[in-house]
Amino acid sequence: MKQKVTALLLAWAMTVTLGCGLIDALFGSGNAQRPATMWADVPQMEGMTQENLDLPLPLRLILQGLVQSAGASEGIRVDNFQLLAFTSSSKSPADVKAFYTLERMRSAGWDSPEQIGCIEGADQATSNDVFCLFSKGATSGSGSLLVVIGTQEQNQATTNIYFVRFDGALSPTPGSN
Repeated sequence: MKQKVTALLLAWAMTVTLGCGLIDALFGSGNAQRPATMWADVPQMEGMTQENLDLPLPLRLILQGLVQSAGASEGIRVDNFQLLAFTSSSKSPADVKAFYTLERMRSAGWDSPEQIGCIEGADQATSNDVFCLFSKGATSGSGSLLVVIGTQEQNQATTNIYFVRFDGALSPTPGSN
């Protein structure tokens, strides 16, 4: 578990340091499914407006790779990748962290015993980011991973809040126990 948390922290640090404007311009906006509304099992914080924002490409690639890698090591086949994006002029990344607590998410069904919850970006002097990870269903035959990311550009009042959801069937993969 510590290796997975370390990998997630490293991935988050990499995305904070990468510039994504040029990469997005060259490679497009990706192919994530976009539900019309927030999933019923994810609490929605007040003051958010749904937008058609793309997750920055470096973060998208890192998340997909990490989830697929973690899923393979645990015997999870990731079948579905969905993205919802919101903005808020009244909420900060700290508000995202305060709202999406382990307790609130457990009461909504995100009940995996090995959850990390929310962590803040490594460099709070230049970054105002929050990264949250929740999971559920490890014993039910299918599992879900939810990543919540709250970002705010320095000297900007608007917070971008991304919800990335991976749903998959638990199935034996070669080499998994």
